[in-house]
Amino acid sequence: MRRRLTQESENTEINVSPLIDLVFILLIFFIVATSFVNEVGITPKHKDTASSSSNLEEPLAFDLPASGQLLQDGMVIGLEQIAPLVRSRSAEKKPSILVRVSPGARAGLATQVMDQAMLGGAQAVKLSPLVQ
Repeated sequence: MRRRLTQESENTEINVSPLIDLVFILLIFFIVATSFVNEVGITPKHKDTASSSSNLEEPLAFDLPASGQLLQDGMVIGLEQIAPLVRSRSAEKKPSILVRVSPGARAGLATQVMDQAMLGGAQAVKLSPLVQ
């Protein structure tokens, strides 16, 4: 009688189908939870050797030093002046905007500058570190 008990216990199998179900559920969860972000930035435009004209336009730059001011070409401006500057930059083509931020500058101010630039009709807004 002891032989039968030992033989029956040796033939036991582990059911892995719940584990496979769990793996598929986790896979679906991670696929759904993953966010695919398309970052808006300034696209590089390289000069085409076949064309003789160069229509590369410098981006409109705003500087945010640690002092909390907003500078455009070295002059202090206000947030309300950003959208009109962007609109007046180019009537036929949407300009690209470059916001140079120094360490210690307010992040909220950088966000407000980006929002105002987009309201003014900017094509793209890019953040960059301010080199002093």
